Amino acid sequence: MTQKNIWRWTSLKKNKKSVPTEKKFWIISIAVGICLVVLSVCFFSNADKEKKEADLLDTVNYVKVQCSTYTHYNESSESKSLLRAIEGTRQVSKNIAAETENEKTLDDQLLKESAEQLWLTGIVVLDTDGTIVCEYSTNESLLPEIKECAEKEIVLDTAIYDEKVYAKRINHNDGAYIDMAACTRKDAPGVVVTYYYTSAEYATNYTLTIQSLLNGYRKDRDGTIIVADEGVIIASNNTGLIGQSTTDYEAIQKLKDHADSKHMMGLTINGVRCHGVMLKQRDHYIYAYVPDSIIFQTLLQNVIMCLFIYLIVVALIWMIYRKLQKNILKIEREKEQKYQKSLLEAAEKADAANRAKTEFLQRMSHDIRTPINGICGMLDVGDYYRDDLSRQTECRGKIREASNILQELVNEVLDMSKLESGEIYLEEKPFNIYQLINEVIDVVGKMADEREIKVEHKTPEIIHKDLIGSPIHLKRLLMNILSNAVKYNKDYGKIYLSSREIPSDQDGVVMLEFICQDTGIGMSEEFQKHLFEPFAQEQKGGASKFGGTGLGMPITKSLVEKMGGTITFISEQGIGTTFVITIPFKINEDVARDEEKQEEVTASIRGLNILLVEDNELNMEIAEFVIQSEGASVVKAWNGQEAVEAFEKSASGEFDAILMDVMMPVMNGYEATKTIRSMDRSDAKKIPIIAMTANAFVEDRIKSKEAGMNEHVSKPIDMKLLVKIIAELAGKNRNCEDKG
Repeated sequence: MTQKNIWRWTSLKKNKKSVPTEKKFWIISIAVGICLVVLSVCFFSNADKEKKEADLLDTVNYVKVQCSTYTHYNESSESKSLLRAIEGTRQVSKNIAAETENEKTLDDQLLKESAEQLWLTGIVVLDTDGTIVCEYSTNESLLPEIKECAEKEIVLDTAIYDEKVYAKRINHNDGAYIDMAACTRKDAPGVVVTYYYTSAEYATNYTLTIQSLLNGYRKDRDGTIIVADEGVIIASNNTGLIGQSTTDYEAIQKLKDHADSKHMMGLTINGVRCHGVMLKQRDHYIYAYVPDSIIFQTLLQNVIMCLFIYLIVVALIWMIYRKLQKNILKIEREKEQKYQKSLLEAAEKADAANRAKTEFLQRMSHDIRTPINGICGMLDVGDYYRDDLSRQTECRGKIREASNILQELVNEVLDMSKLESGEIYLEEKPFNIYQLINEVIDVVGKMADEREIKVEHKTPEIIHKDLIGSPIHLKRLLMNILSNAVKYNKDYGKIYLSSREIPSDQDGVVMLEFICQDTGIGMSEEFQKHLFEPFAQEQKGGASKFGGTGLGMPITKSLVEKMGGTITFISEQGIGTTFVITIPFKINEDVARDEEKQEEVTASIRGLNILLVEDNELNMEIAEFVIQSEGASVVKAWNGQEAVEAFEKSASGEFDAILMDVMMPVMNGYEATKTIRSMDRSDAKKIPIIAMTANAFVEDRIKSKEAGMNEHVSKPIDMKLLVKIIAELAGKNRNCEDKG
């Protein structure tokens, strides 16, 4: 299938996918639109009802307050008018008494002057029997009504009691009223009656009424508002209802049965759906109801507006979606192109990786078989010259050298695996930097002497020589750098190693810089880019003849970075290479104690009884030979369970030390150590237990310590080191027992 056909097929496939996607979009949009309409109807109708309910409650409460105000105002106004009438009557009585003392006659003229002075409608003077003595009125039609009231006994009683007064408001059906007052005469026995007439027109225009309180409330906007008293409608914003009986009005009867003063209730009045409230006051009943057509008059337009906005949003989303679809198609095409390109690159990288692995396996096969061939060959030579002592010594030396090379190859592969998985653990132990560098120089010097390469070491003044860190890893990376300087050097060449202390910003920390310069064959610019990649080896300039795994420099770089340092280099083909390594270390503040700990123990293990635990017959034979050759006796156990049983059966102090393999059947060394340490006997926690295992990493040392072991010796066993450790630990244990 061509590239063009692939794109066409991909495009058709995407178009088929986009059709149901678009259909799904519109289905979802319509469903959401329907839900939105339902929700908006519910929301706006509820909002309209709540708003109208608040308005109706505010209206009836306002009318309630105003009705109370109206009642209090009218009562107060009537009282004030009657008081003024009483004062006017008293003043008329005084005026009559004063004029008669001046020998004036009580007549109409005298009463007229007093009426005009006090703005009165009329004055009537009666004797104690109720007979009119004199009268004056601006409105003769009122006299019969006044005379009827004046002749009442309660009015005539004011003639008997000087301080007694009488006042009354006489209401007319047309809304007019008369304020009448009476008091005793000052000039002679009898009663003075005054009155003031207020016309219906004046009362309507200048007196507060409940109907006036409802001015401004429109029926088509606020609904119908009704105020009733004693079963009669006395006020309403629908004036046609005034004067009607409440029992004849359907709306009022339904509001009485269903409404209250706190919530708006739904009602059907004359076939029209309404909502209303009712409020009961001391003197009045207040009703208000609104048709649903008024409450929900904006509902339809609100829903339409909401739906219109939603349609605009959907249209915008659709436009954005279409644009995004185009962009996505464009991006997917670009991704597809990049993906095709990355597949090709990945295939090339995979081929390169496979070639690198194949080359690595070929080199490893060669590098591993070479020392094995040397070991086997030297064994054959030794057998041939079995009677020649000097040749036997030479063969053993070469066998040992080939074994060391084989061990180094295995260590490099294992180290690289540990570094890649992040399982390398750094030590935190004291060491002397001078001593460590000298040990490295001694080993490298022997390698260099074989090719007559000169190794020079310069150490400017280092203030802090006693440090804390991971000396085994520092030694390893320095060995890698220097061994490469020897391997890739020219015969009779030179190697310069210098180390110096650099000031550090951190308290208690010192920076050490190591510079290694050689006069070797150097590296090409192309290979320098891949120097720190696993399995990388220079193929030009004759570098490949030196062999190796191609893991030394990646291991070195990883170790430097894990220790918090940096590594850089400069190289030129035919001239040489210079490496610069900078690593921080803690300063050892307690040097004396560490020196005491590191003091060599020269005591012998002669006479000691050692429990040797090992599951491999060859390793058992070698260890037994070394221990017995040093004058110690051996009790053998072939797994952890046998070791536990042998120790349990022994007398306290019978064994001076235990050499414990780790990887064993039945029970491993860690479990056996923990079991022995947990025994209830005096020597269980004191007896030295030394791990003797092929697990050679720092984390394996940590596991040994956690299990209760005192020391850790890795295989292949350095027999001198093993004897030294046994002698040291057994000697310390005996000293502790003697002191105890």
